[in-house]
Amino acid sequence: MGGPTFNAYYTLLVFAVIIIVILWAYSSKNKDKFDHDANSIFEEDEKADDKGQNQKRESKSDE
Repeated sequence: MGGPTFNAYYTLLVFAVIIIVILWAYSSKNKDKFDHDANSIFEEDEKADDKGQNQKRESKSDE
């Protein structure tokens, strides 16, 4: 198996992996999980606001 043949097989393998990842990402089974993960950052912010831990602090790097 020469160099060009290996390059062709490697290109097909990489292309197949990309197609599989795209199909996995857009599959309807994963939609609920991805939606929950996307909104989890907002849930964490609400919890922090409720506990009073969301305080802004100023940097003392100017001193």
